[in-house]
Amino acid sequence: MTPDEMDKKIEFILQMQAQFEANMAQSEANINNLRVSVSELRVSTTDLRGSMGDLKVTVADLAGVVRESIKISDDRFSRLDDRLSKLTDAQKATDERLNALISVVERHITGPDHVPRS
Repeated sequence: MTPDEMDKKIEFILQMQAQFEANMAQSEANINNLRVSVSELRVSTTDLRGSMGDLKVTVADLAGVVRESIKISDDRFSRLDDRLSKLTDAQKATDERLNALISVVERHITGPDHVPRS
């Protein structure tokens, strides 16, 4: 091998070594970026777990409020049903008394014979 060929080969090897070192440096930078991304992802996941826990507590609280509201509404409807029932009974009694009054008035107008006047 001639000295000129030897110099070219050495120069080629040195270029390859430089390229390899540049690639290694880029790989190390990429690995560091991945480490940072994984750390951020872990923090985000932890935050998300906390948020999900908070959401579960909020949903449970809301479910309790809804249950209580339904119970209150049921109680109110029961009381309303009772009052409507009492009102229906009172209306029946009023109808009966009104019918009795109508009968008295009709007898009074028609006279003792229960014959309508002409």
